[in-house]
Amino acid sequence: MTTNEDRSRFYVPVTINGTPKNLLLDTGGQMTSISQKAAKELKLPDIFSKYNSGDLAGDTSDRAVRVATFDLGNLRGENMKFLVAPFPKLPGEAAGILSADLFLQYDVDLDFGANRLNYFSQDHCEGRVAYWPERPLAILPGDFRNGYLIVDVTLDGKVFQAILDTGAPITTAGVSEVISNFHLTPGSPELPEYTPVIKEEDLVKPEDKDKPHWKSYSHKFERLSFGDITVLNPQVDLLPETIFGGPLSNHGTIIIGINVLRQLHIYIAYGEKKLYITLAGNGESALVKPISTAPP
Repeated sequence: MTTNEDRSRFYVPVTINGTPKNLLLDTGGQMTSISQKAAKELKLPDIFSKYNSGDLAGDTSDRAVRVATFDLGNLRGENMKFLVAPFPKLPGEAAGILSADLFLQYDVDLDFGANRLNYFSQDHCEGRVAYWPERPLAILPGDFRNGYLIVDVTLDGKVFQAILDTGAPITTAGVSEVISNFHLTPGSPELPEYTPVIKEEDLVKPEDKDKPHWKSYSHKFERLSFGDITVLNPQVDLLPETIFGGPLSNHGTIIIGINVLRQLHIYIAYGEKKLYITLAGNGESALVKPISTAPP
């Protein structure tokens, strides 16, 4: 994988009809899509899609494209159909979004320490997947609802359901959910108001803009834990229910963004419905670098 300067976005190299491109890695998405710009550039045949996709700004698309060949590492697909992304522009000029529909028939290994995305066959002995040396290892049951990766996490001692979303730069939660659980005071030094990355005018009706429930906040917690694996001092952006309670929340009460996930090594065993998690390593992958001491 490649990443931008602040490691808030991760991109996967692919080849579309023989042309190298990068797709944004997005475990929080359901369907892989091609950007409008890339579809035009590659002169991909445009067809109607029964699946109408939309984004948070209200853009929609009912178009799809046919791709003759699609190469992801040593995997090749032929005559594939992809949605055309509704948003006019993707971060980092990505040619599209790589999402859950191209994950589910494999096990997917997110090695952020080595900037690698690995696909493995699901035909293996249960539990024998954590090939890398970092320990301790947390093994968590995963709830895969419509492609979303949902796990239980512990945030400063309280348990929440969370979606793992590599397409989200920052971890987010609902304002009311957090205030009610942690008794924080909006506007205090511990919970300062901030302007969300998503523009206000894209999501809220004009008559609602001055209502107090629109305000967004940010808080730095002490600990976010996945079983025995803990990320310290995670920043969580707290969004009003006009945003988070609708299109952002999906099935979880917290969306774990890349600011947390990039600190981890996550093996998603779709066949076992489990996640294997350690803290991220540092440097080259154990798949290409010999390990002096095998893990227990």
